[in-house]
Amino acid sequence: MNETTNEPRRYRSLFWPVILISAGVILLLGNAGIITWANVVSVLRLWPLLLILIGIDLLFGRSSPMVGALIGIGAVVLIVIIMLAGPALGLAGDTEVKTFTSSVPLDDAEAAEVSLSLSVGDVTIRSLSDSSNVLEADLNYVGNDAVLESSGERIKVVSLHQEAGSFTFYGPFEFLQGFFDQPQLRWDIGLSDRVPLELQISASVGRGDFDLRDLNLTNLHVNASVGDVTLILPATGARYEVVIDGSVGNYTLVIPEPADIDLRMTGGTGNFIVETPAGAGVRLNAETGVGNIEVESARLERVGGDDDRFVGDSGEWETDNYDEAERRIDIDFRGGVGNLTVR
Repeated sequence: MNETTNEPRRYRSLFWPVILISAGVILLLGNAGIITWANVVSVLRLWPLLLILIGIDLLFGRSSPMVGALIGIGAVVLIVIIMLAGPALGLAGDTEVKTFTSSVPLDDAEAAEVSLSLSVGDVTIRSLSDSSNVLEADLNYVGNDAVLESSGERIKVVSLHQEAGSFTFYGPFEFLQGFFDQPQLRWDIGLSDRVPLELQISASVGRGDFDLRDLNLTNLHVNASVGDVTLILPATGARYEVVIDGSVGNYTLVIPEPADIDLRMTGGTGNFIVETPAGAGVRLNAETGVGNIEVESARLERVGGDDDRFVGDSGEWETDNYDEAERRIDIDFRGGVGNLTVR
């Protein structure tokens, strides 16, 4: 005897196939130069609409293939309308890729304090050789105008940032620009190696290549929101402090010999790799929320901490020459999700 049920029959919705096909067509049109980045930004600015459309599909699209297809087609029509009319309606905001080249002379300054607040783009920071400037900047960027300010005589105070205004919301979608024939966004910055330097770096989205090995740093604070950062620190004649605040991304730090550094790092989501010099006196105090601590240097021996945690890891490690070392590298790490590797 066959049993019958009154449960409604569920179908595979055509919503997502229609959306994916449409996304591919949009990218092809971008490659062909038919639509611009401004058209795409108009859609990205209203991305919460996608959540609403997904919710509608979950409610109604599984009851009939035709309903799912109609929802998908309706979504595509809406996207096309927004894409075509968005720039004229001001939805795209300021998507023009701008260039900026400027410098700040060192003059007779004996020291410098530099603050870099950078938005979307790949960042390169390097030392200046044979230059009379404390800072040189060469930028390709989007959004509000870049501003370079300086003051002070004995201590030169320099700030590079963008004018206040609306947030460039599409930063996480920057990778899509490659489909729309846009110049690469970059922040190329050179800093003087002639005077002691206190440096603060704040970067939003993009890769960071910070080669500071020839700078005379007295203090460094790095805050990167989204992206991968490679940081080469200097070995100055005096001890200095380095603070790294990471949100999402991976960090690789290279510490040369003979460095004398107090290094404090906090991580959100991502991995940290710290390369220490051979023969240095090193002390490591570390804890992760979800992730492992890998101490690959045979010179570092565990001297404390809990190695039996169910989630995460913590501990203290030291080299046998730490107490008598003239210069020391102290590392304090507090991680979220990700691994810490010390070499």
